[in-house]
Amino acid sequence: MSNRRAMFNKAPPADFLPGRCLIPNCGRLTMASSGSGLAQSHCRYHVQFAARHGSHWHATYRAADLQPYLKAAAQWVKANRSDADVVMAALWLKGALEDAGKMELAHRVKGQPAARRARFAFARLREAGIKPDRILSIYLAVCALIEDDRGSHRVEEFRIVQVAKAVHRLASGSHQRWDVPLINGTTAPLIRHTYPKSAGIVLRIMGRQIEECCRTVSERAVDEIRDSKRAAYGPHPSQHPDWLPEWQRKFIRR
Repeated sequence: MSNRRAMFNKAPPADFLPGRCLIPNCGRLTMASSGSGLAQSHCRYHVQFAARHGSHWHATYRAADLQPYLKAAAQWVKANRSDADVVMAALWLKGALEDAGKMELAHRVKGQPAARRARFAFARLREAGIKPDRILSIYLAVCALIEDDRGSHRVEEFRIVQVAKAVHRLASGSHQRWDVPLINGTTAPLIRHTYPKSAGIVLRIMGRQIEECCRTVSERAVDEIRDSKRAAYGPHPSQHPDWLPEWQRKFIRR
């Protein structure tokens, strides 16, 4: 009995002390406690992490993680191209691309409002020749991956940010080239690649707009895509009996 009393009388771990970040194994002061911001539950690092990834603790999926789901989703979209929900989703996505207006170079969008930068991102996708079917496939693939991954963060913000980041990578920057005259009469190429930051409210606006176009399709497509992926590539690693979530693996290593 004395051992149990001693266990409960122990001081709480630093992760759960007042004024500390709530993410396990962090222990940093929250932004409010450190005087660096208003966040009362998370430190500056994890607030910035959430801005980039859509979750305070789950990182962005790698392209290799998404690829098998993307192949299964693309096959599903192709097989169901004449379905009414797929047709409507493609039309709405096409409208989002066409209504984005004139494309602006990436280095000129800094400081613009988030809604305008989201339109510029859609305009870059349109100018790069990205088709609505591909955007729909990415949305369905992300939804299927999140459902398959037992360690995923199943909240709307994480889902729409992951969709936006995957779509944003298709045409993320502007590329310029000039031939600069040299003193010897020849020219040398001058190349500039500019990539806008993939973080913040812009991703939320893009992801939410894509989800509004594709939500009706995902309600019945995700389970079929998961089955197709499992048949072709096997189950997700988190489906294995000995799998442990990342926070538990870190706790064991400590």
